[in-house]
Amino acid sequence: MAKRKRRRKPDILERFVLPALLLVFFGSIALFWNNISWVVSGDVWSQLMSDAFPQYFPKPYIAVDKPTPRIEPLGGPVEVVEPQNATTTPAIPEKPRQDIINIPKISVSAPIITAKTTDNEVLHGLLDDGVVLYPGSTPFGQTGQTVILGHSAPTGWPKIKYDWVFSRVNELKAGDMIAITYNNETRYYQVVKTRIVTPQEGVPTSTVEGNSLMIVSCWPPGKDLKRIAVEATIVTNP
Repeated sequence: MAKRKRRRKPDILERFVLPALLLVFFGSIALFWNNISWVVSGDVWSQLMSDAFPQYFPKPYIAVDKPTPRIEPLGGPVEVVEPQNATTTPAIPEKPRQDIINIPKISVSAPIITAKTTDNEVLHGLLDDGVVLYPGSTPFGQTGQTVILGHSAPTGWPKIKYDWVFSRVNELKAGDMIAITYNNETRYYQVVKTRIVTPQEGVPTSTVEGNSLMIVSCWPPGKDLKRIAVEATIVTNP
């Protein structure tokens, strides 16, 4: 009768090393989940694929404000003949318009996009390229409330597009400065207060006189549960 081969007992390393490695692995994932959770986000991968293969993953069309094109008269441009003795002044090239928000406290610098519609899908698309001046809000510098929308994202989220732009606005305190350059004019705003509201409450009413700025984003960062609204008032001598 053939002898049965005795089963080798696992040594100490085999008993404890593999479970310990698995414990460390899953513990690390749990500990740093906020920094790596974007890896399993469909939004991130759709943006990456859209950037890498735009012919296969096109973006939806979105309308933005653009300078009005020059329209030539029928028959082509008209030639202007200057008098022989006239002196002509060389044309000064016009500077390209740059609309930008700067918040030094949280290292934010982003384009301001003027939206033409309140459609949520269009606004969501515009927010990929910067912050959005909400249509219908008061123009900068005039009496009333100017509203700017921006995305927020969890800690560790990669800086793809402008998903991250307002992730740290909760760090702003009363007295912090915000600079707005719009239509080639720069204005300065000073933070007054921060509020957390529900989506149903909408944008909070201004509590200051004159021109106020309200920055609005999702709260907590990356989750569409509530809204964070940072109110600032315009200052003449920053």
